[in-house]
Amino acid sequence: MGKRVAIIASGETERRSLPHLLSHLCIEGIDVIEVRIPPGHRALNMEMADRLIKATWYERISAPPDKFVILVDIDGKDPNDVLDPFRKELPARIAPKINASLQFAYAQWHLEAWYFADGMGLRQYFDGSNLGSVDTSAPDQIQNPKLHLKHLLGQRAYTAVVSEEIAKALKADRISQRSASFQGFLKAVRNGASIEC
Repeated sequence: MGKRVAIIASGETERRSLPHLLSHLCIEGIDVIEVRIPPGHRALNMEMADRLIKATWYERISAPPDKFVILVDIDGKDPNDVLDPFRKELPARIAPKINASLQFAYAQWHLEAWYFADGMGLRQYFDGSNLGSVDTSAPDQIQNPKLHLKHLLGQRAYTAVVSEEIAKALKADRISQRSASFQGFLKAVRNGASIEC
C-alpha cells in the first residue's frame, strides 16, 4: 500500500506546479493526493496551516493522508527562524485527533528558484534562450526568481498556469542535484525525515 501525502503550501503556483515536480514519486508508492493553499491569497501562517490540515483530514476521512508536508517560502531567511514555530506549535494543535505525521520543508527563494536548477529543461521551455544572469548551479541563492522568469517571458504574463507549464517541462532529478531546499522537500515527502537546517 502506498503512502498518501498532502502538501500545505503558500499559493496557486505551488498548487498547480508541485504535482508535476513530484509525479516521479508514484513509482515509489507515494501518492500526492492534494496540494492545499490558503484561500483568498492569504498568508500561510500557523493558524492557516492548522485550518488547512484539519479541512483536508476531515474531507478525506475515509482515506486520510498518512502525512502532511508543510512547504514554506522563507525569502532568504534562516530556515530555523521560519520553521521552528511551525515545528513547535503545529503538532500540538492537531493532536490527538489527527494522527498523520507532519513534516516541514522550505523553498529558500520561492518555488521558482527550483526551476533554474534544471537549466537544460528551462532553456528548452524558452526555445533555447539564454537564462540571463542567474547561476543555475546555485538556484537556492537566486533572489526574486519570479522576476527573472518574467524577464524571460517578455510580453507574456507570468501566472500560475505558466508556472505549471514550466514545471511540466522540468526534471525533478536535475533540480535535486543543484537545490538543497528541493532535496529537503523531496526527503520530507519521500521518507518522512524532517529537513535538517
